[in-house]
Amino acid sequence: MRGSTNNGSGESAAVQGGSVVLDIGGDIGALIAYLPESFAGTEIDISVADGSKPFTHTGVHPRVAPNGNRRLTAVYPELTTGDYQLWHPNDGVPLGPVVHVDGGAVAELDLRELAGVAAPSAHAHSHAH
Repeated sequence: MRGSTNNGSGESAAVQGGSVVLDIGGDIGALIAYLPESFAGTEIDISVADGSKPFTHTGVHPRVAPNGNRRLTAVYPELTTGDYQLWHPNDGVPLGPVVHVDGGAVAELDLRELAGVAAPSAHAHSHAH
């Protein structure tokens, strides 16, 4: 998943959530960020923490976890091992802490407790798969 799908006519259509297939391994990992409801429908930028590579972004969509819980998520499916920073969609300030992504693993960043986003308090961890 790269933010769009081909609708068969050669045109791209915006992805609106749904299932995500992650192709991770070697030095490629993924990041899933959980966000508060106020971020629904936005796009969240991500960059390498040291600023050495350009920004990319993904949409924030509701997804249902295997346990049936609904969470608002941003999924970054193909990230090279390294440290990453998310950026607020409106004012371009850092959104949460820097998070480390390992190849072959899915890192998770829980930002659901952001209250006005001015002073984010979040935690990050990763799960090897």
